[in-house]
Amino acid sequence: MSALPSHITFLQRGVLNSNSVVVHAPDGFLVFDTGYFTGARALERAIAEQAGRPLAELAMIVNTHAHPDHTGGNAYLQERSGCEIVTSDIDRMLIESGDPVTLMRDWADLQCPSFDVTRAVRPGDTLAFGGSEFIVVEGAGHAAGEVSYYCARDKLLVCGDLLWQSGFSNVVPLVEGIGGLARHERSLSALRGFDVEIAIPGHGPLIVGRDAVRRRIDESVETIRFYRAHRDRWATTVLKSFIVMHVLAGELVTRSGFVGRCERSPWFQEQAARFFPGDEQLLDALIDELLGRRILRVEHDRLTCSLSA
Repeated sequence: MSALPSHITFLQRGVLNSNSVVVHAPDGFLVFDTGYFTGARALERAIAEQAGRPLAELAMIVNTHAHPDHTGGNAYLQERSGCEIVTSDIDRMLIESGDPVTLMRDWADLQCPSFDVTRAVRPGDTLAFGGSEFIVVEGAGHAAGEVSYYCARDKLLVCGDLLWQSGFSNVVPLVEGIGGLARHERSLSALRGFDVEIAIPGHGPLIVGRDAVRRRIDESVETIRFYRAHRDRWATTVLKSFIVMHVLAGELVTRSGFVGRCERSPWFQEQAARFFPGDEQLLDALIDELLGRRILRVEHDRLTCSLSA
C-alpha cells in the first residue's frame, strides 16, 4: 500500500501545529487532532481546500492526546460546527480537572481555549465512523492519556506523538517522570502486534510500509534506552524542543527578550534547576546550538525559526 485510501485525507502541518487527519463519510467527516489555537483558521481552510469539506459537516474531533499543539483548535471547530469531541478517559479526567502541568498549559506557557469533551474512550474500545472502525490502542509515554487509533481494514494507524517518521517525541521528565520512558517503550513495543502499512504521526510525514514502521519502532525504542542511560542528554533535548516551540508560538522578539521570557517561565526554571543547577549560561548555550544547526536564526535582530509552525 503506497497511498492513503480515498476516504482519508492527511493534512501535514508543522512543529507548533500537529498534523490532522480527515476521515470522510457521505454525511459528515471526522478530524483527528486540530493543532495549536493560532492555527485554527488555517486548519479550517485546509479542510475546505484539501479535503473538500465545509466545517458545517464536521461531526467529530478525535484527539490522540490533550497537549495544546493537538487540541488547540478544538474550541474553534466545536463552536462553529457543534461537533462531538472524543478523548481518552484519562485525558477527559485531566481536561475536566484543568491540570496546568500534565496538560502542558500554564506550566509550559502554552494556550488552549476551553472545549467540551462529549465522549471518552479507553484502550480496547472501537470507534466507528462512517464505514471505518478504529481500535483504540494504548499510547501512553509522551503523554499520560495518549492513545492511537488502528483501522484493521486499511492497515492504518493514527499514532499521534507515539511514533514519528524521524526524530522522537519528547517525554518531559518533570511531567511524565522516568516512568514516562518506560510507558513509551511499552506502548511502542505493543505496536509490533498490529499489521500496519501506513502510520500517520502527529508531526512530520507519513511512515509508509510495514518494514518502515517496524524499523521506526525499533529506532525509537533505542532512543528511549539511550535517554534512560544518559539523563542529561534527555533533559537537554527536552529543553531545546521547548525553545523551538516557544519561538514558533510567540511574537517576534529580540534574543534578549526571548531569553528573559524563558527565564521567567516554569518550564525553564524548574527543569534547569533540577538538571543543570548553577548553569547560568544554559539557555544561551542551547540557543547558540540551535542557531549553529540553523534551526533558529536571527532576522533583523529578531529570533525566528526555520521550521514550519
